[in-house]
Amino acid sequence: MLKYVDGRITGEPLVDIKLEDVVMLGAVFGSLLGKRSLVVSGRDVRPVSRMFKRALTAGLMSVGCDIMDFHEAVSGEISFSMKRFGAKGGFNIHLNPRKPGYITIRLYKAPGYELVGREIIDIIALTQGKTEGQGVGEIGWVNYAEYMHELYASALISFIKSDEISATGLKIVASHGYGASGEILGRLFSLLELEHTLMSSGRGNIETYPYIKEMNKVAASTKALKSDLGVVFNIDASALAVYIKDIGFLLPEEVLLAILTRYPVNSSVVVDAHVLPGIVEYMINKGYQVKVVENEEKLIEAVRRDRPVLALNSRGDFITPLFNLGYDALIAFMQLLEAFSIQRKEAYEEVVNARNLLPRSLKDEKDVSTACNNNPECIKTLWGYRIPGDKVIRTYIYNPEMDSYIEFVEQLRNT
Repeated sequence: MLKYVDGRITGEPLVDIKLEDVVMLGAVFGSLLGKRSLVVSGRDVRPVSRMFKRALTAGLMSVGCDIMDFHEAVSGEISFSMKRFGAKGGFNIHLNPRKPGYITIRLYKAPGYELVGREIIDIIALTQGKTEGQGVGEIGWVNYAEYMHELYASALISFIKSDEISATGLKIVASHGYGASGEILGRLFSLLELEHTLMSSGRGNIETYPYIKEMNKVAASTKALKSDLGVVFNIDASALAVYIKDIGFLLPEEVLLAILTRYPVNSSVVVDAHVLPGIVEYMINKGYQVKVVENEEKLIEAVRRDRPVLALNSRGDFITPLFNLGYDALIAFMQLLEAFSIQRKEAYEEVVNARNLLPRSLKDEKDVSTACNNNPECIKTLWGYRIPGDKVIRTYIYNPEMDSYIEFVEQLRNT
């Protein structure tokens, strides 16, 4: 029986999620998409992800869907390629960094948005009690798109002012966080002609959130190499943590403000209810059109309907709807590089202004992790934690210089 966690299909492989469940999921999802629908597929490098990708592919093929397989892929590639190739569906499978040993299956529908919440619950319900496919009599095909990384990287470059970034000569340290973004990042930095250090996280056991080891490595290397920026991506490159040596790791809201310097002040932004209220108020006062929605499902719905310039959820996942409708931290990072290249002083000042707006204190690493483990509402992220309460939300971002967390406490807003 498929398990529903945090809005997605997530569970322990072969315990919560069995092979036959994944095959049936493919058959049900493919039936909803329709015969001869094109579906793009991706996974991380783990053997269990390979196994489940083949099972889901088999289910889709059994109801006549055609598959374009990208092998190891980031989530942004799935969303982008659906628009690029006119695919009706997509999926990406990767280990879940919040729950050790768990796997997550992400499903997408045209024109590239991810299914979360009610739509996933409905699909799971359709798989219940079914033991066989529909017997369409025609089996779909699989085509392997070996060139996807190159196509995606070229699209990322074409979305930004690459010549302006190249001219600045920014020095970057990047960790690809156990995922597929390493090859893409290498190509991006080469195309931009930037001096860079690309750090591999290895193929061993994945680090669970927060990525303290990777954050320490990137911070130390950024300082030692006198680089301008450091960055850590998560396994599917939907989120990132950005390091500036004289500030430390940035909150996602601070990254958002820096990126927004490349857009007019009346631009529209969508965030969920647990994004820092002080930053939301700051954006509104500057003239941005900020819409606050109650949860992730509403956020994706607003992105589809309203097409804001940017969207951000409380985990720190970014969406740039003008590029694609899925979570994609790689395009967010490209926009950040553009902001620091063209409006470096303004972007930096926005980060400093945001940090000064928020009351903060240092907290011991063990105390913070214990508080999160004791609170079922705690949101684990790449860069730290968010712990909502009855009236306040506590946000913690890891501070490698002190091996501790910076705590930000703010009153929750009414949505």
